[in-house]
Amino acid sequence: MKKIVWILLLVVFLPSLLAETFSQEPVSWTEVRSKYNWKLSPRFPESESVELFESILYSEDRLFLQTKDITKQTSLLVWNLGSGESTKLPWDRGKVTGWTECRGNLFFQTANTLWEIHPMTFAVQRKIVWPDKGKSWKDIVCLENQIYRLDGNQLETYNLSTGELISKTPLPFPSVQRITKRNESEIFLISSFWGNTIQVYSPKKQTGVSELKFPVSHRALFKLTAIGADHFLIFDPLTKTFGEWKGLEDTFFPLLTPLEIADGSKAYRFSPIQNQIEYQFQWTALVDLPETKFHFVLPKGNIPSQTLREESFPAETKLQVDEAGNRILILTIPVMKAGDTGKMTVYHALLTRYKIQWNLDPKQNIALNQSQSKKEFESYLQDDWFLKINSPIVLEKRNTLFQESSSLKDVLTKTQGYVASIPYKSGSFEPAPQVIEKNNGGCTEHSYVTMALLRGKGIPSRLVWNYLPTESSKEITFNHKFAEVWVDGFGWIPMEPLAPPKSKPGVTYARHVVFASLANPSHPQIAGGDRLVQLAKESLNLAKKIKFKLVVAKALEGEVMEDKEEGLVPLKTNRALLQGEDLFVP
Repeated sequence: MKKIVWILLLVVFLPSLLAETFSQEPVSWTEVRSKYNWKLSPRFPESESVELFESILYSEDRLFLQTKDITKQTSLLVWNLGSGESTKLPWDRGKVTGWTECRGNLFFQTANTLWEIHPMTFAVQRKIVWPDKGKSWKDIVCLENQIYRLDGNQLETYNLSTGELISKTPLPFPSVQRITKRNESEIFLISSFWGNTIQVYSPKKQTGVSELKFPVSHRALFKLTAIGADHFLIFDPLTKTFGEWKGLEDTFFPLLTPLEIADGSKAYRFSPIQNQIEYQFQWTALVDLPETKFHFVLPKGNIPSQTLREESFPAETKLQVDEAGNRILILTIPVMKAGDTGKMTVYHALLTRYKIQWNLDPKQNIALNQSQSKKEFESYLQDDWFLKINSPIVLEKRNTLFQESSSLKDVLTKTQGYVASIPYKSGSFEPAPQVIEKNNGGCTEHSYVTMALLRGKGIPSRLVWNYLPTESSKEITFNHKFAEVWVDGFGWIPMEPLAPPKSKPGVTYARHVVFASLANPSHPQIAGGDRLVQLAKESLNLAKKIKFKLVVAKALEGEVMEDKEEGLVPLKTNRALLQGEDLFVP
């Protein structure tokens, strides 16, 4: 058989070639990178250890840690974040029981004394008589030229000039174990009793401001410090947690890899994974066959949650893209004799998948029924057998959930919360009313309920074919579905109730592989159900005359792909080759 000629699609042309005609608002992304290099975890000296409840101190690209050696001798370790080198700071003025940075200098607390120290020369600038004779650690922070100290469940305020106690304020939260500075007006309250929850507290107002979740172990939070405006660092030799996080809205995003922010801060994507992917296809003719055509569903190209580069296709294939950005690769196999067996790679690409969070600001008060008048959304608003949006059960649920809801954010949040509460149970693709009534179902049925509730409110929604990843797997399969909803100014955003964080509209951390977005469960180019390969319509009459199998192989970027073939290679009939989940078309 003739050698395959490969067509390479340069990444520079892909956005225009593969863009959806109307189905995604244009988005440009800006990167936020970490200040320091965390690709290799710091090698902390094995001879030194740190105490769990003692804080770290940050100043001008350096960290200060109090350590103990095997003889229990206390030292101050200075870690250079740029070079990764550490040195011991000569210190003979007693055990440090708290420290902070203030007005460009460092303040070290010891028994009876508060030391003001130059950050570069470490020369003592001033000694302040300090009302504490204890040897246990007590966090101190400096806000607006005052020192705040945690003592039990009280926050003490001291005059920075004289060291005199100004006030003692009971904290409105139990079991506070650590305080650390957030900015000039707020501090973080931390406790292992709360898990990885942080309470934001305003000393000036003497009240809690908000409650935040930090995406690390609660023990690692004891080594959290601010290094800039809503920019935080954790350096914890105990839990081996090292890195930076950026705080945006009410979420902390890791900066181990760049955080990307959409224009207007309307979305954030982060923690990407890059994979080489290959569609490895093999077939056997059971009888003499004429020219045969196959359709392959390819991943969607360059949507906010995933991008594709270095795509390549054999010359014998043809790429077809519809107005929703769904892509079909058409392969034509020449005349075959009974027993002919072939194998080839029909598609190769570098796939990048992101965790994504759309920032639906409730203050925007996006109106309902925003897109009903747009003709291109008609198919995403229609009723169907799997929705039954006007059935009594769906109507009752919609009325109960939404009542007086007037904003899109409110409707989406209530929809997501309700659908996420429906227990997962492998289903049989029952329509939305039955799923609501029985209160369980699979991912397809969860999607049906989401779409029924939203289309009934005049909100465009659609079904997404995708892979919910098992990152350790070497293969990608079509194993999952969720729904997407259109939001003016944002585009299509996910409504994923079965993968973390589940209850937030527009947010999913699953890093799906998205294959297709459809107005209804049936793909117009794929007959016979949920699959990524199928005979073309004109070849369906050959269904029982050919046996075929598709494996979508996955490897991390740089790994060698298994079973890669660079062309259409004739093979002898090989039963071992065709073992596994072979597909027979019904």
